Amino acid sequence: MPLTPLEKELLACVEELEKSVSACMQRQLEQEKALADLRSELNTSLSTLHGALEAGRWPLEQTEPEERNRTGFIRRRP
Repeated sequence: MPLTPLEKELLACVEELEKSVSACMQRQLEQEKALADLRSELNTSLSTLHGALEAGRWPLEQTEPEERNRTGFIRRRP
């Protein structure tokens, strides 16, 4: 049974829509992969930064404040 002109036009529209949806899904997959890569890089950078901060902080030692040089003068506020 041959297709009517309207059916042919509808079929062409459906095929174009399928191509558009397929291209959109492909772009979405590429963007999700790029986002996952960026997330991984960010986690690596944050981990490195955290490690550097922890290395600068440990071991936690209580240091005594340095003794101020005394001049012999006592200043009093009026």
